Amino acid sequence: MQTPVTDATVERWSSRVLRYGVWGSASLMIIGLILAALDSFTHPAPEQNPSLGELVHRVWSLTADPIILMYLGLVLLMFTPIIRVITAIAGFAAERDRRFAWVGGVVLLMLIGEIVYSVVVK
Repeated sequence: MQTPVTDATVERWSSRVLRYGVWGSASLMIIGLILAALDSFTHPAPEQNPSLGELVHRVWSLTADPIILMYLGLVLLMFTPIIRVITAIAGFAAERDRRFAWVGGVVLLMLIGEIVYSVVVK
């Protein structure tokens, strides 16, 4: 028998997403900083911020570039609130609270719209 999803459960899910996102982000940035220090800071700072595609490509190529690790930490920190909204929507849907699920959906669409606008308009 499944336990029912309550407001406390949704709050716990949301707090875990935020906590793990911040801790993961901080860990990536600290590891990148330590690797840069061990490498005597020989990696030059890039002229421009890497695109998300370049960032993913560099991560999948398994290069331990400290600058890329720090950027990855920043990207994780930026996406943490979006993941939190998705978690809240899933929790409200499981709770069968349609009103808050719809509100969460509108907030998610607004966040996605802001990202698309910032990428397209720059």
